Amino acid sequence: MKNSSLDVHNVFANRFKGCEALAYALSSKLQDGNMCINIEDYINNPDDHTRNPFFTEPDEFKAQTAEGAYVTHNPDVLKPFVVVDGRAYLQRYYRYETEIIENIKRLRDNFHIITGGPGTGKTYSITGLLIEMVGENPDLKIALAAPTGKAAARMNESIKQNVENRADLNEKVKEVLTQLKAKTLHRLLGSLPNTVFFKHNVQNRLPYDIVIVDECSMIDGPLMAKLLNAIGSSTLLYLLGDKDQLASVEAGSVFGDICRARDSRPLKARVEVKTESHRFDAHKGIGKFSQAVIEGNCNLEDFTNDEQVTINTEYDEALFKEYAIKYQDYIIEPDIKLALAKLNEVRFLCATREFDHSVDEYNKKIQDYLKRKVEGFKPKAEGFYHNQPIIITQNDYTHQIFNGDVAIIRECEKDGRTEMVAHFEDMDGGIKTIPAHYLNHYQTMFAMTIHKSQGSEFNHVMVVLPEKKGRQLLTRELLYTAVTRARERVAIMSTSETLALSMEKTVNRASGITQRFNSLKDE
Repeated sequence: MKNSSLDVHNVFANRFKGCEALAYALSSKLQDGNMCINIEDYINNPDDHTRNPFFTEPDEFKAQTAEGAYVTHNPDVLKPFVVVDGRAYLQRYYRYETEIIENIKRLRDNFHIITGGPGTGKTYSITGLLIEMVGENPDLKIALAAPTGKAAARMNESIKQNVENRADLNEKVKEVLTQLKAKTLHRLLGSLPNTVFFKHNVQNRLPYDIVIVDECSMIDGPLMAKLLNAIGSSTLLYLLGDKDQLASVEAGSVFGDICRARDSRPLKARVEVKTESHRFDAHKGIGKFSQAVIEGNCNLEDFTNDEQVTINTEYDEALFKEYAIKYQDYIIEPDIKLALAKLNEVRFLCATREFDHSVDEYNKKIQDYLKRKVEGFKPKAEGFYHNQPIIITQNDYTHQIFNGDVAIIRECEKDGRTEMVAHFEDMDGGIKTIPAHYLNHYQTMFAMTIHKSQGSEFNHVMVVLPEKKGRQLLTRELLYTAVTRARERVAIMSTSETLALSMEKTVNRASGITQRFNSLKDE
C-alpha cells in the first residue's frame, strides 16, 4: 500500500477491510461533488487513483467491486456500496439518484423544467403561466422557492416587476401574485433542527397546487431528492435554472444531468430550453463573451475595445482602484436600505478562498484601499467595525439567517450605549436587524467566491483568477457563472494562460442520472 496520511477518507476506508480502495475512492470523489464513480474512468485516470493510498493495480480495484460483504450489485439489498452498470455508489447516494428518477416518472405531466441563461425570460414565462392559471382559479395554492435567501429575494423582485409591467392585468390576479413570497428551500420543506430531515417528505407532502423553484443548478443531489419526495402527485412542479452554470457546492450536478436527458421518454417535452437573451446582445459584450466561454472558443482579441467586457492580463492597479472605489457609495450612504442596495452595485469575485488573488487577499486589499480613500472608514483586523460588509457562512435557524446572506454592520445607539448591529435585507424587501454579537459564522465580504455569488447579480463585477495556485479549480462553468453575475460591466483579471485553461476544462461530475433516464427511452 502507498504511504497514506490520516484524512477523513482514510478513516472511512479502514472500516471496510478488503474494500479499502473502493471506499476511499467513493468518499474522496463524493467530496469532489460526484454522486458515484465510473469504475473504468477511475482506473484509467491517474489523477484519481494516484491520490488513493489504497489503490495498487486495476485488477485488484476491480476485484473490490465484485459482490461481497460490503458490495451488492442488487440495489434492493442493503449493503454499504452498490455497483450498477459500471458505476459504483455509496448506497445512500444511489438511493437519492433513484428517488430523483422515480419521482420525475411519478409526477409525469406535473413536472416541467425551464432552462436558459440570464435574461432569456425564464421568470417572465413563469409569470405569464401564473397569470393565466390564477385568472382561471384565484384560490390556487402557490409556493415559490429558491436555494438561497438572495435568490428567493430576486425571484420575488422579478415576478413583482413582471406583474406590474402588465397594465391590462385583472386586479384580483395582480393582488394574488404580488402577495406571493418566495422562501428558501429549507424553509419551504421545513428544516428539523439538528437533523438532515424535513417536515415535508413522502409521508407529509407539500400542500400546494403549484410549486416553482428558481436557481435549480444550485440544488445538490440529496436536496433535490428530498424536494421531489415532498411534491404531491397532483402538484404542478416547475424547476427554473441555467444548465450551463456551476453545479451545486455539494454532491451532484442534478439540474444539468436532467437537462442533458431531455430527449428521454420520461422527460420528452418537459424541458424547455430558452436561448435568446433579452438582457445581453449575443453579438457583443457580456452576451458574446459568456457564450464564447461555454463553447470554449473565446478569442480575447475580440474584446479589446468592448464597452461591457474588459480583459486585463497585467492585474492592473488602476483597474483595481476603479472598481474598489465603487464601494465608497454604500459607506457614505446613511440610509441602510439604500446602503445595502449600493453595496450590491459592485462585487469582486475570486475563484479561490486562499492562495494568490484569492478572496482573503482581495478582502484585505480592498479594505486597506478604502481605509486610505474614504474618510471615517476604520476597519479592524479582528471583531466587528462600523460599515463592515459581511456574508453568513453557515445556516442559523435560530435567527433565520442563512449561508450566503449579506449584511452591513453599523454602530447604533441603544439605551445610551453604542452597539454593533447587522442589517440584512429580508425577502420582502425590508430590513432585518440582529445584534452583531449573536453572529457566529460570518466573513468580511468585499470579495466573495464565484460559488457564493450564484443566485446574485451586480451592476459591476471584477472577476479575479489565480496566476498559479488554485488553477486546478477553474472550469468554463466557473468563468461563465462569474461573468454572468454582471448586469452592466465585467472586468476579468487573469493571465492569458489561466483564461485558456479555464475554457479548456469543463465540470465533469460522475452520476448515473442522464444514462439512467436515457435507458428508459423504450420502456
